[in-house]
Amino acid sequence: MLEKTLDNGMLRGWAVLTLTFLFAALASFIGPFVLVLAPLPVLYYTTLLKRLEGFSVVAASFVTAYGVLSLLRQHINLPMLFMVAFTGLLLTEILKRNLSFEKTILAAALVLFLCALAFILYSSYRADIAPWRLIENYAAIVVRENLELYKKLNIPKEQIQIITEKTPQITRFFVGIFPAMGISGSVLTVWANLLAGRMLFRIKGLPFHDFGNLTTWKAPEKLVWVLIAAGGMLFVPFEGIIIVGMNLLILTCMIYMFQGLSITAFFFQKKQVSRIFRLIFYSLIIIQQYMLVFVIALGLFDLWIDFRKRIRDVDSPAG
Repeated sequence: MLEKTLDNGMLRGWAVLTLTFLFAALASFIGPFVLVLAPLPVLYYTTLLKRLEGFSVVAASFVTAYGVLSLLRQHINLPMLFMVAFTGLLLTEILKRNLSFEKTILAAALVLFLCALAFILYSSYRADIAPWRLIENYAAIVVRENLELYKKLNIPKEQIQIITEKTPQITRFFVGIFPAMGISGSVLTVWANLLAGRMLFRIKGLPFHDFGNLTTWKAPEKLVWVLIAAGGMLFVPFEGIIIVGMNLLILTCMIYMFQGLSITAFFFQKKQVSRIFRLIFYSLIIIQQYMLVFVIALGLFDLWIDFRKRIRDVDSPAG
């Protein structure tokens, strides 16, 4: 009976993961937000099955998806498919170590970033160009694609002309902040899959590593000095120092964003806000940049205001 259940789980896992890889390959043009949760099915089935069975299902699904894409004569982005599979497997193995939430995210994100860096170095070696030139070329392609999108959206020609003229500066800027963007992307990918995984496992009635009450999470208080130093570096008339400052600023803002999200989650929990409203709010954070700035500011000013204490005081009966 156990073997039959295991076989059914492996067959279902093979089917789901094959579809996941195909979706990731065929829908990659939609944008990175669609692919952030692509490792979630890998995490689910490699956790549900034994280690050997899980690895076997992932490998079989990967090969099957590759074969289907080859038959369809589709361009196969092997590094992207590999990262989807690798991220799910990585999270499964790290979760078995029962680390804290911070250590789990840092460990997984660091491995992901180093893996992506290795891909870039390998690709630059194959193409016989410097790694930063490879990143610059990719940034230039993204800028050109956005320009084409702006034209379809009837953005004023003057604005499109300005962006076109500033393309070299924009691409250089993205090369400079690549370390922070790469690390931030890795952290956000791990964070999103951990939270989605916890929700999925709860729905399925399966155990998941308990990270405690994440609505009370706070960034270290001394981090504010890193933020202040990063801001100060932007006013130093040396390009190298400005680039370091920008990278530090992006990383510290990301950390304060997590604190802001913890505060909003705490508020939603205390006020018993409906899931529909929560979904709308989190969707606005992705879509509207000013909402993201608001969440970051919420996390930063919590150092002095302590919003969660004020929410508790409001909810506590007087007297």
